[in-house]
Amino acid sequence: MNTTTNFKSLSGVGVVLAGTVSAIAGMTVLPASAVTFTGTGTGFNIPDNNATGASSTITVPTGSNFLITNITVTLNNLTHTFVGDLIANLTYVPTNTTVTLFNRIGLVSSGQGDSSNFNGNYSFNDAFTGNIWSVAASGDASFNIPSGNYFPTGADSGTLVPILTSLGGSQTAGDWRLRISDLSGGDAGSLGSWTLNLEGTPIAPVSVPESNSVLGLLALGLLGTAAAFKRH
Repeated sequence: MNTTTNFKSLSGVGVVLAGTVSAIAGMTVLPASAVTFTGTGTGFNIPDNNATGASSTITVPTGSNFLITNITVTLNNLTHTFVGDLIANLTYVPTNTTVTLFNRIGLVSSGQGDSSNFNGNYSFNDAFTGNIWSVAASGDASFNIPSGNYFPTGADSGTLVPILTSLGGSQTAGDWRLRISDLSGGDAGSLGSWTLNLEGTPIAPVSVPESNSVLGLLALGLLGTAAAFKRH
């Protein structure tokens, strides 16, 4: 008889505890679907033989803040008569995190780099398959690198240098700065505008039960425990 009574009372404890867990779990806020931001920055003339270069900033408002899973940067109407002169960087200003779109294409250790030209629209994303170093090397000084999609590269090599290694998981709100600099004299160019496309997931708010609710749940648990030891 005691065993049967205890079994029923302990079942009641299980119901109370399960209800407590369900109540807390029900307060969890799940992320919504993926979100994006697209902004366009102004263009500029690229000063010749000037390591500081020129820059343009896109500001992502606080209301568009989320966690980054993908980044695409497009340089619109980029022109220059010697691609080996140029370095293009993107900086997320709030954390001073800088990634490279390209760095003196064709230059390895020393020299002048590739003599091909920019004359079009060029997009950079980790998942793109276009190798801008290989394409540049296929032409001479009169060759215009075709507009298209290319993966980002760094100095001394046409190897992929992923943007997301540094910026994946970062928040989006704040200033994003594109800078293009020219490290050798004799050639000029300009940028018409640039576009920043960010994709990611919302930042889920942390939901904490109110103190009264917690006390109520604890009280229910204690009542259930007391019932488990009550003998009839």
